Parts: sequence; C-alpha cells; structure tokens
Amino acid sequence: MGKSFSADRHTLTLRAEIAHHAARLIAEDHMHDFALAKKKAARHLGVSDAHVLPSNQEIEDALASYRAIYQPEHDGCLQELRHKAVTVMRLLRSFTPWLTGSVLSGVAGDHSDINLLVYTDDPKSVEIFLLNERIEYQHLEPPPTHRHALYPTLAFWYDDTQIKLYVRPRLAERQNPRREEKERASLEDVQALLEHDRTLIF
Repeated sequence: MGKSFSADRHTLTLRAEIAHHAARLIAEDHMHDFALAKKKAARHLGVSDAHVLPSNQEIEDALASYRAIYQPEHDGCLQELRHKAVTVMRLLRSFTPWLTGSVLSGVAGDHSDINLLVYTDDPKSVEIFLLNERIEYQHLEPPPTHRHALYPTLAFWYDDTQIKLYVRPRLAERQNPRREEKERASLEDVQALLEHDRTLIF
C-alpha cells in the first residue's frame, strides 16, 4: 500500500511538472497546441509514459498560475484581442460568426491569432464579401483531416492581428463539432464576456 501511494504521488508530481513546463512553452514560446506542448514538455523531462500526461484543464490551470506571476499584463492583452474579435465579428455579422480557439478560452498571448467560424452553403459568398470590403486575404492550407475540401480557411490581418476564418457548411454546424470547435461563442456571447471581464477589473 505504501508503494502504491508513493507511485501515485510520483505520478501526480510528474503531471504537475509537465503541466507547468507546457504552460511555460505556451506562454513564452507562443505554442497554441496543447497536445504538442505537453508532449514537448514530457520529452524535455524525460517522460515517455502517455498516462502521465496532464489534461488540458491541468495545463490551463498551470498557465493561469504562470501568467499571474510572470505575465500580469496578460489580462489586458486578452481583452484587447477579444475587442478586436468583436469588431471583426460585427463586420461579418451577416454570416453569424463564432469565436473559437485561444482568444475564447483565455490562453491567448500577445502573438495569438483570432479564430472565427462561419457556416454557409455558399463559401464563395464569404470571399466576395471580403473582396467588396477591400480586405486582402489568403487561403490557408487545410489540415490533413479536413473533410470539406470546397470550404476554405481564409486568413487576413486586422490591427496587427491575424484573423483565421474557417468557412464550413451548415451541415457541420448541426453535426457533432470537431474537437477544436466544441467551444465557440457568438458575438453576443463575446460581448457579454468582455462586460464580465470589465466588471471584474473595476
């Protein structure tokens, strides 16, 4: 029983060490992929057992602690990114955009991009809209697992921040979302979030 307790305690300690190292990678090296950050942290610490890897929630908790100590300016940076997101979402209001990714979750840093989702069965309409607004954009290479070949991922810049706009069919909105799309917020949700943050500050 003593050995089992000791092993469990050692595992918890390793998980915490990996989580804090991954948090530092995210905060300082601007890594936004939690899976990659935790694997890189584990390799750095010489850990190969996948069962020891911390959960994303543990990394988020470690990241919050890290930023509270070493990056106290982070809250202001996050608010600025969310304000930018609201501005762009208002511009895209006719497509009912959703905010997703690190700016929504709160782990974004000053070099993070803003990830938006729009669902439409007419993907060309989004590009035509951007052209009419004289917004220069580019097509990003879709991930290998991308299932909607005709629906692009577009990138453009707003106020020194890159916006990644994921165009997806309406059917995808009704289906179970992909893992990275599970957390999403409407324009009204983000505005409420900003109001909540402002209340906490003042």
